[in-house]
Amino acid sequence: EAERAMVSQLKAECGYQFTSKLEGMFNDMRISRDTRDAYKQHKNNLHLNTTGNTIIDIDVDVLTTGYWPSQAVPSCTLPPQVNAAISQFSDFYLQKHTGRKLSWQTNTGTAELRAVFGNSKRHDLCVSTYQMCILMLFNEHNTRTLKQLREATNIPDNELRRHLISLCTPKHRILRKGSRGKTIASDDDTFTYNKDYTSKLKRVKIPLVSMKETVSNDAPGTANSSDPHLANNNASVPAPVEEDRRHLVEAAIVRIMKARKSLHHNDLIAEVSRQLSVRFVPAPQFIKKRIESLIEREYLERDDNDRRVYIYMA
Repeated sequence: EAERAMVSQLKAECGYQFTSKLEGMFNDMRISRDTRDAYKQHKNNLHLNTTGNTIIDIDVDVLTTGYWPSQAVPSCTLPPQVNAAISQFSDFYLQKHTGRKLSWQTNTGTAELRAVFGNSKRHDLCVSTYQMCILMLFNEHNTRTLKQLREATNIPDNELRRHLISLCTPKHRILRKGSRGKTIASDDDTFTYNKDYTSKLKRVKIPLVSMKETVSNDAPGTANSSDPHLANNNASVPAPVEEDRRHLVEAAIVRIMKARKSLHHNDLIAEVSRQLSVRFVPAPQFIKKRIESLIEREYLERDDNDRRVYIYMA
């Protein structure tokens, strides 16, 4: 309600054109909630669970392309079980909304997997869609190479490396990497299912490492140009993408500060980076500039006693 009130005030001050996309976003989220409820009722009416197949439950946010920032990222190859669930939802949705086209953004989704490790230990893994696609392949073979995983999933190379390394960290070693070091050595580098994985938690969230941790450097600050997939890591970002990222960072800052009310500079930087890690990894200097911009526009202010502490201005 507070967000809607803010949009109403912006609309009164700046006009309809200024807030049309924000209102469209709110409308999309409302319609998506109704669509999810209707789809669940549709599945119950069809008694899909009596077919003998395991039905994957999916929650879909149907968003209008013109209202939301997006990047041209090709869809990855999803597991057959997920494709079946997508097909069921698409049939349901397109019967109600003829003339529309659904474009699945597999780079922004999340999933929950029930994983069984040694001694029948079960954990619910909260992962990204990319990580789900990777892990499902280990149901067939315990060991895979980077090349095999790339060909099987069609995940962009930089993202594939990042998501694989996230599954090989000391705290969440779902997979064991064949080579030493933090980075992936080559296409022949192997990854093996770790049946000895343990955790005190029943439900485990696997965080993503930052993109810079996936790049093997020949010298400080330089990308390894021998790999064509990594050569453009430090290339300049197109202006439309840069603008979208500014909005995403500012929205994350406001959302965090609204919840926390007061936060130290380093804590705010870390929290913004964590929340946006699924989309991209903003540089601390980039986040700092957006904080300064929000201070100028009186969304935030500095604490009088400690200039590195920010206070949310309601």
